[in-house]
Amino acid sequence: MRSKRLSAALLGAATVLMSAGLVPTAGAAPAAAVQGPDFNGDGYADAVTGVYRGDVDDRQSAGYLHVLYGGAGGAGTSTATVSQDSPGVPGTSEKNDWFGSSVATADVDGDGFTDVVVGVLGEDVGSDSSATGHGSVVVLYGSSGGSFERGRTIAQGPPGGGAGASLAVGDFTRDGAVDVAVGLTHGEFGEVTLRPGPLTEDKPLTHLLDTGFGGNSGALVAGDFEGNGKTDLAISSYSNDYSRTTLWRWNGSALQEYWKSPTVGYDITAGDFDGDSVDDLALGHCLITAEADRSTGACGPDESAKGGKVRVFYGGGGAEGFGTRAHTINQDTPGVAGTAEDADNFGIELSAGDLNGDGRDELVAGTPAEAIGTAARAGSATVLTSGPEGLLDATGTAKSAAWHQDSAGVPGAAEVNDEFGSALAIGDYDGDGDGDVTAGAYHENSAEYDQTRNTGGVWTLPNGTGTGSKALTPALFGLRGALYYGQILGR
Repeated sequence: MRSKRLSAALLGAATVLMSAGLVPTAGAAPAAAVQGPDFNGDGYADAVTGVYRGDVDDRQSAGYLHVLYGGAGGAGTSTATVSQDSPGVPGTSEKNDWFGSSVATADVDGDGFTDVVVGVLGEDVGSDSSATGHGSVVVLYGSSGGSFERGRTIAQGPPGGGAGASLAVGDFTRDGAVDVAVGLTHGEFGEVTLRPGPLTEDKPLTHLLDTGFGGNSGALVAGDFEGNGKTDLAISSYSNDYSRTTLWRWNGSALQEYWKSPTVGYDITAGDFDGDSVDDLALGHCLITAEADRSTGACGPDESAKGGKVRVFYGGGGAEGFGTRAHTINQDTPGVAGTAEDADNFGIELSAGDLNGDGRDELVAGTPAEAIGTAARAGSATVLTSGPEGLLDATGTAKSAAWHQDSAGVPGAAEVNDEFGSALAIGDYDGDGDGDVTAGAYHENSAEYDQTRNTGGVWTLPNGTGTGSKALTPALFGLRGALYYGQILGR
């Protein structure tokens, strides 16, 4: 393999805004665990965006990661840019690799530093020009120096498979080693396969399950949905004829389905919204695609469908008790900011985390197609505050606040097609003990979907509010060829 170097097109972005003393010296022990990924172990959560449509030198859509390290000033206190041309990163940046098309985070090797698992959806494997689009998955190991100079390719798909379209990380096999569930969007069955850990060794993908819906692996998330301290896998999948959300647990030799619903979420996330120490499952922009299943009401009342709705299935009472209690939330739900309007896409992006330190997770719902004033598709993000009953109280009322670029304290201005809220993540970036929100707006600075070579941005909302908010854009960091910056956020 040839020597790696940082692309000339990305030079200057690796250490822009670097502040002395914020990155530990090499060999320093990681700080105590914080909410969110901490790649350099300094006690501040970090954010990472997958710029999968970004250029590396003249190689269009080769893709790279842009890391926004946390510090006393929040996310973006220092930064790093990582591509397949960076030292220690497997592979070579090539046109249409889409490195960063999916990003998941976890401490996969148990050293106390969070690692990054990266989908490379367009990666070709081998020299056969007729066999393309395999896709691959790469793990990059965090370190005290804040760099990712050690990595490994942990999975490769079959020709046309598109491995790495979706990812979930957790100890699904319950053997103490972290595993990665890998979605192959173009697999024969819309497959979800498992790459067993440890991720420090070469192991093949193991075909353990498929969704059976003919071509879409959908969204994946890990969580303890039974409340037994074990990690399960949630899959939300669909085709033109079927939709399903399913939960899977290890039976000693394979993952086995133990719960299902005829629903699909365009995005799904796990969080403990009612404080009972059992994970709940939120389905964003919940739909039922099969006509025969729509009468079940599994997505909630039909009148809640306008503008998009979020369906929350609560855990509790073991496997048998999961989903016996549920909430359906849209912008016409009492206490939810805004008004439900056709094609808003409320909740099409989700993230969960504790924003106020009460031990319960809040849910942040992105509504990227929301009009702000006369600006169509300017977008917003709604913070839904949790309580003892979950995201709605006993009367069915929510507590929420919506944020966008015309909100007080939030930089910028709501403009047509910004799509604020098109990606979301939560972490304690400023180290105050409470979570902060990062929200992407991947069409920022583009006009009517004109795909210029620098579009998008990420906004920080400290503790889920506009106070102290920052706009982090490619221009701020001197990036070039940063198309769709902020569409993919690791969490």
